[in-house]
Amino acid sequence: MHTVLITGATDGLGLALARRYRAQGSVVLMVGRRPIAALDPAFFTPENYCQVDLALPDAAPRVAAWLDARGIRALDLLIHNAGIGYVGDLERQEPDNIRALVDVNLWAPIALSHALFPCLQRAQARCVFISSVAADLPGPRYAVYTATKAALDGFARNWRAELRADGSGVTVQVIHPGAVRTAMHAKSGADPAALGWERFPPPEDVAAAIEAAILRSPRDVTIGAANRLARRAGRTMPGVVDRLVALRRSPAPALPPPDALPHALITGAADGIGRALALRFAGAGYLVSGVDRDVARATQTQGDIINRGGQARFTTADLAARDGVGDVVRAAAGWPPVDVLIHNAGISCVGRFVDSDLARQRTVVDVNLVAPLHMTAGLLRDGAIAAGAMLVFISSLSHFLGYPGASVYAATKDGLAAYARSVRVALAGAQVGVLVVYPGPTRTAHARQYSPDNRREQRRMPPETLADLIFAAVQERRSALIPGAGNRVAASLGQLAPGLMAGIMRRTLYAPLTRTRHERP
Repeated sequence: MHTVLITGATDGLGLALARRYRAQGSVVLMVGRRPIAALDPAFFTPENYCQVDLALPDAAPRVAAWLDARGIRALDLLIHNAGIGYVGDLERQEPDNIRALVDVNLWAPIALSHALFPCLQRAQARCVFISSVAADLPGPRYAVYTATKAALDGFARNWRAELRADGSGVTVQVIHPGAVRTAMHAKSGADPAALGWERFPPPEDVAAAIEAAILRSPRDVTIGAANRLARRAGRTMPGVVDRLVALRRSPAPALPPPDALPHALITGAADGIGRALALRFAGAGYLVSGVDRDVARATQTQGDIINRGGQARFTTADLAARDGVGDVVRAAAGWPPVDVLIHNAGISCVGRFVDSDLARQRTVVDVNLVAPLHMTAGLLRDGAIAAGAMLVFISSLSHFLGYPGASVYAATKDGLAAYARSVRVALAGAQVGVLVVYPGPTRTAHARQYSPDNRREQRRMPPETLADLIFAAVQERRSALIPGAGNRVAASLGQLAPGLMAGIMRRTLYAPLTRTRHERP
């Protein structure tokens, strides 16, 4: 008899899945945030239902403790189904709502996978992530939702590579449904009538298709022919798809005119790539507003800019803290409108995911993904971004190649690229440009800290060279930049032969990375 755990199981697709597996004789365990008293007592009991809000920081350990209290030590199937949405103008999305979407749609599956891995490994289980076809399409009115689903895809892809390399026996599958006839649309702020909600398939039909896909093979699956076509188009013809979606976008927000002195706001600006960018833009006559948590390095970089005849001011802020981004947004209210916003700040946490420090992984999510989402919305909401501005999002070459051994980092960079795509479509009417940069290995202290092998450091791109390339791309108002010919070849190979590239990354990066970490005292 199989034991199945399903999150988001109190209604919609999750409930339909629970009913199907229960009807087949499986032991079905359900997670949801509704009080059990509000549910059908014939279906939900204290022995099969764990009430927990997955947006809470202690959700994963609470689920693990609930299983342990009932003597459940093995799971045959874990279905990460819980999800929430937001539909509306991206500048109107409040910080708490942004964080809630990231917490439920991305962090809860990551944290639960980490906490429940021993249960999964004992049964050589399948771990299924319910993503969305929206992960590969622009969502100008649900940009954060698309970002969380793209990030979820990225995490699953890279964790799968780790599990295969480790021979764990646990398999990972990602399933991409399209819109389903559930209450989620109305809860997200959408008008079901305007969406043609009645045309969407009922959750029972989608649940049947998901069950069949899980039974058939561990391969990733997109549910529905139309969804498969849309997802393929979104991946292979992004320019065409983005232009079509832009025809139906909402009016862009009214933005202030630019100031006479061009203004660049750069996060993580005190060291590495950020410092090189600050010096490059200041040297070109920009007023540079830098953000960093390192007071000493920020003071040093600001002084270097001023000593070279430039203009700069640095704000100290920890972007991982709940109020860190808010402090920057509030400070920006007194600055000239921003002409170039560069989301550069980023951190990593490397090693085997199941052995990693989950608190550190959460900081990676907060700095690399939550902070740019929050800051972009806040600056737009306060009118701090100038009409015609350029928004720059520093993603990673891992978007094309994968990064086993840094699965959460890779997830955040995939989510950031998806968010940037949605923002580009949403703000096209305000003539705001969006550039996504996919740098490869760069000669910085950050790269040296997290690399398993620094013997080839001289082959890494100097941050000054990367800053020059980014500056030129901003002036040309480009939409994407893969710096370096070798990186462009690798990215193309990753797109054309993802399975081959995944194997290469496992052998050349993950294996030495985990060996190095294991050998360190």
